[in-house]
Amino acid sequence: RLSQLLWDSLALMSFQVPIYAAIISFSGASGDGLIRGVLGAAVMMIMLGRPYGAFLNWIRHLFGLPPGGEKPMSLNT
Repeated sequence: RLSQLLWDSLALMSFQVPIYAAIISFSGASGDGLIRGVLGAAVMMIMLGRPYGAFLNWIRHLFGLPPGGEKPMSLNT
């Protein structure tokens, strides 16, 4: 369970935080504001990683797909 929490949070953080940083930087944030925004987003992603991973597994279940990490999701196979 701890492993799921860690990996879901890490996956969400590694994908979403750079995108968020780019968005707020493009919007005009810089320096301290940019750093605080990115750190705040990182904290949110750590807390939301597992609930989001569970939500994605529920969606996969609705479509008859295996939980994430077992095989690539493809409609062609």
